[in-house]
Amino acid sequence: MGARRTGVPSIMLIAREMCRLLAKFSPVITTLYPTNAALLAALAAAQAACAQLDAQLALVRDYGD
Repeated sequence: MGARRTGVPSIMLIAREMCRLLAKFSPVITTLYPTNAALLAALAAAQAACAQLDAQLALVRDYGD
């Protein structure tokens, strides 16, 4: 069976950029919209998921993909 593209490296790059942007802009967003509970919860969930996503993708990354 030949190599199969999984997209994991591309997803890792995009996820890391999203995490960087969340870290950069979340304080501004929370300051501007402090009463938007759904937005604040979504930001918190995204921040929590960022590191976990990166770690789990790193575990399955095949450097030939």
